[in-house]
Amino acid sequence: MKLRFSLFFFSSLLTLSAAKFPDNAVGVTTKHVTGQPGVSITYKETSICETKTKAWAGYVHMPSWYMSEIQTADPYNVSMFFWFFEARSSPSNASTGIYLAGGPGAPSISDLVSGTGSCYIKSDSNSTEDNPWSWNNDMNMLYIDQPVSTGYSYTERIHSTLNMLFLGSPQTETGITPIEAYGGSVPPENITFLHGTFSEQNPDKTVNSTLSAAKTLWHFSQVWFPHFPEYHTGDKRVSIWGNSYAGFYVPATASYTVQQNTKIRQGTLNGTIIPIDAVGWTNACVDMLYQGEWFPEQAYNNTYGLQVITKDVYEEALKNFTMPGGCRDQITECRRLGDLYDPEQLNINSNVTDVCVGATLYCFGHVMGAYEAASNRSVFDMAHLKPDPYPPSYANGFFNQAWVQKELGVSVNFTGSLLSNNVMLYGSGDPVRTAGLPMVQYLLDNGVKVVMIYGDRDYRCPWNGAEKLSLQLQWSGAEAFQSAGYQHVKTSGCSSKGVVRQHGNLSFARIFDAGHDAQGYQPEIVSKLVSRAIAGKDLATGKHATTGQGANYTTHGPLSSFGIKNKLPEPPAFECNLWNVLSSCTREQYEALEAGTAEAENYQVVKPEGGSPGPIIQVL
Repeated sequence: MKLRFSLFFFSSLLTLSAAKFPDNAVGVTTKHVTGQPGVSITYKETSICETKTKAWAGYVHMPSWYMSEIQTADPYNVSMFFWFFEARSSPSNASTGIYLAGGPGAPSISDLVSGTGSCYIKSDSNSTEDNPWSWNNDMNMLYIDQPVSTGYSYTERIHSTLNMLFLGSPQTETGITPIEAYGGSVPPENITFLHGTFSEQNPDKTVNSTLSAAKTLWHFSQVWFPHFPEYHTGDKRVSIWGNSYAGFYVPATASYTVQQNTKIRQGTLNGTIIPIDAVGWTNACVDMLYQGEWFPEQAYNNTYGLQVITKDVYEEALKNFTMPGGCRDQITECRRLGDLYDPEQLNINSNVTDVCVGATLYCFGHVMGAYEAASNRSVFDMAHLKPDPYPPSYANGFFNQAWVQKELGVSVNFTGSLLSNNVMLYGSGDPVRTAGLPMVQYLLDNGVKVVMIYGDRDYRCPWNGAEKLSLQLQWSGAEAFQSAGYQHVKTSGCSSKGVVRQHGNLSFARIFDAGHDAQGYQPEIVSKLVSRAIAGKDLATGKHATTGQGANYTTHGPLSSFGIKNKLPEPPAFECNLWNVLSSCTREQYEALEAGTAEAENYQVVKPEGGSPGPIIQVL
């Protein structure tokens, strides 16, 4: 039997959005970096999402020469968008957290307004409300839209059209077409065909691997931390956080930064030390060699009593992972060849690329794809049906409002990047090439705190595989962590919303009744876990030190949390959003949009209402 998988592997919010040609940015301050031609920061203060403390949005502009070691084709400049929020409490004494969304190609500021940041976007896509559980309650937060072409980040700004009904195929296209390609006969705009300004859609002008993304972010940090005029904290510790595909980005960026710090200390590299204190992620895929085997288990035997696949399909999917020449062997061969012929992961060896892309397609098609082949349930929340209305798509319309773009000082449309998705997945096989486990071990060996937080209704990066990954980590505290038990996490409520296993710097938390974006489902407990981690306190209670004399802190309880079972709620109603047609609309709504008969209010399709469960396109 041939299993199948969906076009988009990791992000529930791979969207394309546009709203006319943005005006040129006004009211911005420019900071040129002395001795670095073309390197600069442009920024402006903004209060559109945060009213309790200060915030600034802007760009770090990096010319091609500044990142020459990761550019193998046509040289290109990078303008990386950031949004910096001071901590609501004592910002001058707070550490700084960097946040990276997944995708690949999901804008980080989408996660900002979906549970981690200062505000939520209301359903009108034109106003906000406060988030009391924002992660900047206790630390300064720096959101970065990356890789370039994601969110507001860009290489070169190109006037283009956007086909919002583009379904992602062929993988060489993105639905964005330069105006000049029409030869003067540009089709007029309508409800799903828009004109805007976008980053250039050239696959040779964005990173094609997690390692290159990590190096780009290190270059960003070498500009932002020493030169951004509004960065004033006395606590120079930095933590890096993320979700989903950022399970690759975060360990890679942190471990590369620690390595660079060592070179700077030894005097073999000029630069600014970025003290990495902690890393953490929610529902992330970190290393498919260790997590891949557990996808069939989540589909067949989970804590919600939902059996999506039959026993025969379950056993076949497991066999496809473990058999000679199966998924595990293909991942191993991809990495072996890559280490030999493309160690910098520049995607310069066609044999390596073919093997790694082949392994990606095989593993997702014949192991992870069993769930989607058997049901119309969402991969991001097993309680939901496709098209999944959560998280809402309100942010896409909001960030393309002209007044919002003016307040943020941007002159390009907001876009999730199909370009990054295509390059990373179909162009390089990055999900299987990236070996996350050794990087996490390296971080633990260097005293970095590692925080793993997983909602237990997610299938895209299920908690059971992440738990097994945490138990495979070999570090000084490995044996003590493996023998640590699960404790309930205490928050302000009476009922427990999660359990955690922890020893010293490593923690693994299972969050009940939460899907892929755990922070959106259970914002209080996730915020508490993050806050306790950066404070060096235990995640279960926040009362015990886990550093210094508390370095041997260990949780106590059962070795397994699988006995804690819950019931799935009824699936929510569908909500078709014009900014996210592919992932939020039913087939009936898509057909009406295509025919020009659909009606919409505040970007929500109101006629036709609802439709049949299932994806717009058949899974591959």
